[in-house]
This record gives sequence, structure tokens and C-alpha cells, in this order.
Amino acid sequence: MSKNLQLVSRFALPPNFLGYCGKDSAPAKFKRCVIGGECQEIEKEISKFIGLYPYLKTISAITNLPIFSYEVIESYWLGNDQLKKAKVEDYQLLLENLEKQGVPGFLIEELKQKKPKVFIPNHLFQVLHVGVGRVSGSVPFNLDSINNCMIRWGKVEKIVGPKAQISLNSLKEEGLGYQLTVRGCSVPFDKSFVPGLQIGHIVAVHWNLVVKILTKKEEEKLSFWTKETLRLLF
Repeated sequence: MSKNLQLVSRFALPPNFLGYCGKDSAPAKFKRCVIGGECQEIEKEISKFIGLYPYLKTISAITNLPIFSYEVIESYWLGNDQLKKAKVEDYQLLLENLEKQGVPGFLIEELKQKKPKVFIPNHLFQVLHVGVGRVSGSVPFNLDSINNCMIRWGKVEKIVGPKAQISLNSLKEEGLGYQLTVRGCSVPFDKSFVPGLQIGHIVAVHWNLVVKILTKKEEEKLSFWTKETLRLLF
């Protein structure tokens, strides 16, 4: 089970550490899980996340897989074929789960009025359709917040001290929607969190922290589902 919980801990740590999601008791537990495999309290901490947990519950119901299974967690953060099982009517289930988690009623009503043409219950859908920061009120909904919150990925070009220079796949505004573009960014990393990080590695970045060295398959999944979400939402 720790592989599943280590994956969710990697991506949940940065926004939690910044105070945007979950409880302040979680950061040390996420680090212990990723670095040492001590993951006993991770499910409890994730259940306090106002946005993430409703998505995991929704994907679990759609796929008939356990909430904390690797497939469910990966489908939300990186994307995988489980997302193909979601139908537009499942959007209502997400809204019910968000409401149960304490999302404000005004936002639930607003989301009911903007039912998507296609429902892809992944992280980028949350960032763009629901709106980064709108569930918790933690950050303004603008392009900077969108790029910070989305799972960006790219190649490590240079390492200087505790920062990696990365060619990051990011978003730019294009008409009424968004398009991918590549930006050179200097991103902090923790050696204990991504041991062995080297020039040439493809990495995932969340809220200005390198959270994972991606395998080729993971890069392909993240790239495909990012492009698919952008294509189908706009």
C-alpha cells in the first residue's frame, strides 16, 4: 500500500505545506511516507482535503476500485485509462462529493450551471473547470495560480545548489482557453524527496517544488491527459 500512499503524498505535500489544502498536521507525515515508507496516517490526512478527496471518491465509484488504490490516485494526478470510464453524468456525483466535503453552496450552485461537455475527473479539470483556489478561497484564480497548481513536467537542464533549471510544460492563455507552452523555470527540490535527481531527468512540479522523477510511461500519461483535458474543455 505504501507505493499508493507515497504517490498521493508527493503531490499533496506542496499545497498542504503552503496552507492551501488539508490540515497543518500533514506535511511531516507526507515527508515520512515518501522518504521512509511510514504511511499509516496518510489516508486520514487526505480525507481532510476539500478538493482532492471528493475526486478520489468519485473516481473510485466510477471505476469500482478502492479510493486509495494506485490506479485511482494516478488517474487523478497524472492520468491513466481509468479516466475513460467517466461519463458526463458522473459530474453530478463529483458535485455531491464536493458538497459533502464542505465546499461552499454558492460554488456548488455555480458549478451546476456550467456542466461540462465532457467530464474528466483529473487534477487539471479541477484547476481549470472548478477553478484553482475557488474551493478553499486560498489563492486568486489567475494564470500564475493555474500554472503553480497544475502538474507541470519537463526536462532538468541544469542543477545549481538546491534548485533545478527545468524546461517546464506550462499554460498560456489562448482565446477563451489555454495552450501548452514551454517555460524555463528555476525550481527548488529536496534531495531526500527526489534522491538521485540529475540533468536530463523528466520531472513533475507542483506548487514550485520538484515532486517526482517521472518514468517514460508516467510522462506519456501526463502529457496525453493534459492535452486531452485542454482539447475537450475548450
